[in-house]
Amino acid sequence: MEVKNYQSGVSLAITKTMSSCQNHLPLIEKEKKRSFTVRIANTLEEREEVFKLGYQIYLEKGYIRENANQWLVQNYDFDPETVIIIVQDQDKKIAGSVTLVFDGCSKLPVESIYEDELKALRASGSKMVELSRLIISPEYRNAKEVLVLLYNYLAIYTHHIANFNAFIVEANPRHKNFYKALLGFEEVGQEKPCPHVQSAPAILLHLPTSFYQSEIHRCHGAMQSNSKERSLYPYFIKPEQENLVAYYLAKQRKAMPDNEKNYFGFAESGFHKVVCV
Repeated sequence: MEVKNYQSGVSLAITKTMSSCQNHLPLIEKEKKRSFTVRIANTLEEREEVFKLGYQIYLEKGYIRENANQWLVQNYDFDPETVIIIVQDQDKKIAGSVTLVFDGCSKLPVESIYEDELKALRASGSKMVELSRLIISPEYRNAKEVLVLLYNYLAIYTHHIANFNAFIVEANPRHKNFYKALLGFEEVGQEKPCPHVQSAPAILLHLPTSFYQSEIHRCHGAMQSNSKERSLYPYFIKPEQENLVAYYLAKQRKAMPDNEKNYFGFAESGFHKVVCV
Protein backbone atom coordinates (compact mmCIF):
# COMPACT_ATOMS: atom_id res chain seq x y z
CA MET A 1 0.00 0.00 0.00
CA GLU A 2 1.30 3.46 -0.90
CA VAL A 3 1.70 6.03 1.87
CA LYS A 4 -0.01 9.16 0.55
CA ASN A 5 1.32 12.70 0.70
CA TYR A 6 -1.70 13.93 2.65
CA GLN A 7 -1.20 16.36 5.52
CA SER A 8 -3.19 15.16 8.51
CA GLY A 9 -4.62 17.42 11.19
CA VAL A 10 -1.71 16.57 13.50
CA SER A 11 0.85 17.25 10.77
CA LEU A 12 -0.71 20.61 9.94
CA ALA A 13 -0.98 21.61 13.61
CA ILE A 14 2.68 20.70 14.15
CA THR A 15 3.75 22.56 11.00
CA LYS A 16 1.84 25.70 11.95
CA THR A 17 3.13 25.61 15.52
CA MET A 18 6.74 25.27 14.36
CA SER A 19 6.21 28.11 11.86
CA SER A 20 4.93 30.38 14.63
CA CYS A 21 7.95 29.48 16.74
CA GLN A 22 10.46 30.14 13.95
CA ASN A 23 8.82 33.48 13.09
CA HIS A 24 8.67 34.56 16.75
CA LEU A 25 4.89 34.67 16.77
CA PRO A 26 2.61 33.54 19.62
CA LEU A 27 2.14 29.79 19.44
CA ILE A 28 -1.55 30.27 20.21
CA GLU A 29 -3.32 33.49 19.25
CA LYS A 30 -5.54 34.52 22.18
CA GLU A 31 -8.19 36.05 19.96
CA LYS A 32 -8.62 32.74 18.11
CA LYS A 33 -8.93 30.53 21.17
CA ARG A 34 -12.06 28.38 21.15
CA SER A 35 -13.94 26.54 23.83
CA PHE A 36 -12.86 22.90 24.24
CA THR A 37 -13.41 20.26 26.90
CA VAL A 38 -10.79 17.64 27.75
CA ARG A 39 -11.80 14.32 29.23
CA ILE A 40 -11.09 10.59 29.22
CA ALA A 41 -13.11 8.52 26.76
CA ASN A 42 -15.01 6.09 28.96
CA THR A 43 -18.14 5.18 27.01
CA LEU A 44 -18.68 2.95 24.02
CA GLU A 45 -19.82 5.94 21.96
CA GLU A 46 -16.72 8.00 22.77
CA ARG A 47 -14.33 5.12 22.11
CA GLU A 48 -16.06 4.27 18.85
CA GLU A 49 -15.82 7.90 17.71
CA VAL A 50 -12.06 7.82 18.39
CA PHE A 51 -11.63 4.52 16.55
CA LYS A 52 -13.60 5.80 13.55
CA LEU A 53 -11.75 9.11 13.40
CA GLY A 54 -8.42 7.30 13.67
CA TYR A 55 -9.46 4.94 10.89
CA GLN A 56 -10.48 7.82 8.63
CA ILE A 57 -7.22 9.70 9.14
CA TYR A 58 -4.88 6.70 8.90
CA LEU A 59 -6.68 5.37 5.83
CA GLU A 60 -6.39 8.72 4.06
CA LYS A 61 -2.66 8.71 4.82
CA GLY A 62 -2.34 5.18 3.43
CA TYR A 63 -1.15 3.89 6.81
CA ILE A 64 -3.76 1.12 7.12
CA ARG A 65 -5.94 -1.10 4.96
CA GLU A 66 -9.71 -0.98 4.82
CA ASN A 67 -11.76 -3.02 7.27
CA ALA A 68 -15.51 -3.59 7.42
CA ASN A 69 -16.08 -1.87 10.77
CA GLN A 70 -14.05 1.21 9.83
CA TRP A 71 -12.28 1.25 13.19
CA LEU A 72 -8.64 1.74 14.07
CA VAL A 73 -8.49 -0.60 17.07
CA GLN A 74 -5.38 -2.14 18.58
CA ASN A 75 -4.85 -4.86 21.19
CA TYR A 76 -3.65 -2.30 23.75
CA ASP A 77 -7.11 -0.68 23.64
CA PHE A 78 -8.44 -3.59 25.68
CA ASP A 79 -5.85 -3.28 28.46
CA PRO A 80 -7.50 -1.91 31.63
CA GLU A 81 -4.68 0.60 32.12
CA THR A 82 -4.83 2.11 28.62
CA VAL A 83 -6.25 5.63 28.59
CA ILE A 84 -7.77 7.55 25.66
CA ILE A 85 -7.75 11.32 26.17
CA ILE A 86 -10.14 13.32 24.00
CA VAL A 87 -10.65 17.01 23.28
CA GLN A 88 -14.29 17.81 22.52
CA ASP A 89 -15.75 20.92 20.92
CA GLN A 90 -18.89 22.73 22.07
CA ASP A 91 -21.06 20.18 20.25
CA LYS A 92 -19.30 17.26 22.01
CA LYS A 93 -17.62 16.18 18.78
CA ILE A 94 -14.06 14.93 19.12
CA ALA A 95 -11.56 17.51 17.88
CA GLY A 96 -8.51 15.44 18.83
CA SER A 97 -7.35 12.42 20.77
CA VAL A 98 -4.27 10.62 22.04
CA THR A 99 -3.96 7.13 23.54
CA LEU A 100 -1.63 6.37 26.45
CA VAL A 101 -0.14 2.86 26.52
CA PHE A 102 1.71 2.00 29.73
CA ASP A 103 4.85 -0.12 29.80
CA GLY A 104 4.42 -3.33 31.75
CA CYS A 105 0.64 -3.27 31.28
CA SER A 106 0.55 -3.78 27.52
CA LYS A 107 3.35 -4.46 25.07
CA LEU A 108 4.35 -1.07 23.78
CA PRO A 109 3.75 -0.62 20.03
CA VAL A 110 7.28 0.73 19.52
CA GLU A 111 8.75 -2.50 20.88
CA SER A 112 8.33 -4.19 17.49
CA ILE A 113 11.23 -2.16 16.06
CA TYR A 114 12.90 -0.53 19.08
CA GLU A 115 13.26 -3.49 21.46
CA ASP A 116 16.93 -2.84 22.26
CA GLU A 117 16.35 0.86 22.83
CA LEU A 118 13.50 0.14 25.26
CA LYS A 119 15.65 -2.35 27.18
CA ALA A 120 18.28 0.35 27.62
CA LEU A 121 15.70 2.89 28.78
CA ARG A 122 14.21 0.46 31.28
CA ALA A 123 17.68 -0.34 32.59
CA SER A 124 18.24 3.36 33.20
CA GLY A 125 15.08 3.57 35.29
CA SER A 126 12.56 4.84 32.74
CA LYS A 127 8.99 3.84 33.53
CA MET A 128 7.44 4.75 30.20
CA VAL A 129 4.13 5.63 28.67
CA GLU A 130 3.88 5.56 24.88
CA LEU A 131 1.90 8.28 23.14
CA SER A 132 -0.03 6.48 20.44
CA ARG A 133 -2.78 7.19 17.88
CA LEU A 134 -2.39 10.96 18.12
CA ILE A 135 -5.12 12.38 15.89
CA ILE A 136 -6.81 15.72 15.17
CA SER A 137 -10.09 15.95 13.29
CA PRO A 138 -9.85 17.49 9.79
CA GLU A 139 -12.34 20.11 11.02
CA TYR A 140 -9.76 21.35 13.54
CA ARG A 141 -6.52 20.95 11.60
CA ASN A 142 -5.82 24.67 12.13
CA ALA A 143 -6.45 24.56 15.89
CA LYS A 144 -3.03 24.48 17.51
CA GLU A 145 -4.64 24.66 20.94
CA VAL A 146 -6.03 21.12 20.45
CA LEU A 147 -2.45 19.87 20.18
CA VAL A 148 -1.43 21.78 23.31
CA LEU A 149 -4.39 20.50 25.31
CA LEU A 150 -3.65 16.88 24.41
CA TYR A 151 -0.01 17.14 25.49
CA ASN A 152 -0.86 19.08 28.64
CA TYR A 153 -3.48 16.64 29.89
CA LEU A 154 -1.55 13.49 28.94
CA ALA A 155 1.40 14.86 30.89
CA ILE A 156 -0.75 15.49 33.96
CA TYR A 157 -2.27 12.01 33.78
CA THR A 158 1.11 10.33 33.36
CA HIS A 159 2.83 12.21 36.18
CA HIS A 160 0.11 12.66 38.79
CA ILE A 161 -2.17 9.64 38.29
CA ALA A 162 -0.19 6.82 36.66
CA ASN A 163 3.09 7.83 38.40
CA PHE A 164 5.17 6.99 35.34
CA ASN A 165 8.36 8.97 34.82
CA ALA A 166 8.89 9.17 31.05
CA PHE A 167 7.14 9.63 27.72
CA ILE A 168 8.12 7.94 24.48
CA VAL A 169 6.74 8.51 21.02
CA GLU A 170 7.38 7.00 17.62
CA ALA A 171 7.22 10.08 15.41
CA ASN A 172 7.54 10.79 11.72
CA PRO A 173 11.07 12.22 11.21
CA ARG A 174 9.49 15.34 9.69
CA HIS A 175 8.01 16.10 13.12
CA LYS A 176 11.06 15.44 15.29
CA ASN A 177 12.05 19.13 15.50
CA PHE A 178 8.63 19.94 16.96
CA TYR A 179 9.10 17.39 19.73
CA LYS A 180 12.72 18.42 20.37
CA ALA A 181 12.38 22.22 20.15
CA LEU A 182 8.97 22.79 21.71
CA LEU A 183 8.71 19.91 24.21
CA GLY A 184 12.31 18.90 24.93
CA PHE A 185 12.27 15.30 23.66
CA GLU A 186 15.54 13.59 22.76
CA GLU A 187 16.22 11.07 20.01
CA VAL A 188 16.93 7.61 21.42
CA GLY A 189 16.43 5.49 18.30
CA GLN A 190 17.51 5.95 14.73
CA GLU A 191 15.10 6.19 11.82
CA LYS A 192 13.45 2.88 10.90
CA PRO A 193 10.48 1.73 8.79
CA CYS A 194 7.44 1.20 11.01
CA PRO A 195 5.32 -1.88 10.20
CA HIS A 196 2.26 -0.40 11.95
CA VAL A 197 1.94 2.33 9.29
CA GLN A 198 2.88 0.48 6.09
CA SER A 199 6.64 0.91 6.69
CA ALA A 200 6.50 4.71 6.81
CA PRO A 201 9.66 6.12 8.48
CA ALA A 202 9.69 6.56 12.23
CA ILE A 203 12.07 7.81 14.88
CA LEU A 204 11.96 7.10 18.63
CA LEU A 205 11.88 10.07 21.01
CA HIS A 206 12.03 10.13 24.82
CA LEU A 207 11.27 12.71 27.51
CA PRO A 208 11.46 12.38 31.33
CA THR A 209 8.41 13.75 33.13
CA SER A 210 10.84 15.64 35.39
CA PHE A 211 11.72 17.86 32.41
CA TYR A 212 8.10 18.86 31.78
CA GLN A 213 7.65 19.53 35.51
CA SER A 214 10.72 21.75 35.71
CA GLU A 215 9.65 23.64 32.57
CA ILE A 216 6.12 24.45 33.71
CA HIS A 217 7.47 25.73 37.03
CA ARG A 218 10.05 27.84 35.22
CA CYS A 219 7.64 29.18 32.58
CA HIS A 220 4.92 30.03 35.09
CA GLY A 221 7.38 31.58 37.52
CA ALA A 222 9.17 34.91 37.32
CA MET A 223 9.56 34.66 33.53
CA GLN A 224 5.92 33.88 32.75
CA SER A 225 5.49 37.14 30.81
CA ASN A 226 8.60 36.58 28.68
CA SER A 227 7.34 36.80 25.10
CA LYS A 228 10.57 35.25 23.81
CA GLU A 229 9.82 31.87 25.37
CA ARG A 230 9.86 29.29 22.55
CA SER A 231 8.16 26.17 23.87
CA LEU A 232 4.66 24.84 24.52
CA TYR A 233 5.08 24.89 28.30
CA PRO A 234 3.91 28.49 28.90
CA TYR A 235 0.56 27.34 27.44
CA PHE A 236 0.26 24.44 29.90
CA ILE A 237 -1.89 24.69 33.02
CA LYS A 238 -0.16 26.33 35.97
CA PRO A 239 1.60 23.89 38.34
CA GLU A 240 -0.66 24.77 41.28
CA GLN A 241 -3.72 23.76 39.21
CA GLU A 242 -2.45 20.35 38.12
CA ASN A 243 -3.69 18.43 41.16
CA LEU A 244 -7.24 19.63 40.53
CA VAL A 245 -7.04 18.54 36.88
CA ALA A 246 -5.59 15.19 37.98
CA TYR A 247 -8.52 14.69 40.36
CA TYR A 248 -10.94 15.52 37.54
CA LEU A 249 -9.29 12.99 35.20
CA ALA A 250 -8.94 10.25 37.81
CA LYS A 251 -12.69 10.34 38.50
CA GLN A 252 -13.34 9.65 34.81
CA ARG A 253 -11.01 6.67 34.61
CA LYS A 254 -12.96 3.55 33.58
CA ALA A 255 -11.65 0.34 32.07
CA MET A 256 -13.44 -1.02 29.03
CA PRO A 257 -16.15 -3.46 30.22
CA ASP A 258 -16.56 -6.93 28.74
CA ASN A 259 -19.61 -6.03 26.66
CA GLU A 260 -17.65 -3.27 24.92
CA LYS A 261 -14.69 -5.59 24.37
CA ASN A 262 -17.02 -8.00 22.62
CA TYR A 263 -18.54 -5.18 20.58
CA PHE A 264 -15.10 -4.09 19.34
CA GLY A 265 -14.07 -7.65 18.46
CA PHE A 266 -11.82 -8.70 21.32
CA ALA A 267 -11.55 -12.47 21.10
CA GLU A 268 -11.32 -14.82 24.07
CA SER A 269 -7.82 -15.71 22.90
CA GLY A 270 -6.76 -12.21 23.93
CA PHE A 271 -6.32 -10.81 20.43
CA HIS A 272 -8.35 -8.38 18.43
CA LYS A 273 -10.17 -10.16 15.59
CA VAL A 274 -10.20 -7.21 13.15
CA VAL A 275 -6.88 -6.65 11.41
CA CYS A 276 -6.30 -2.91 11.10
CA VAL A 277 -2.69 -2.64 9.90
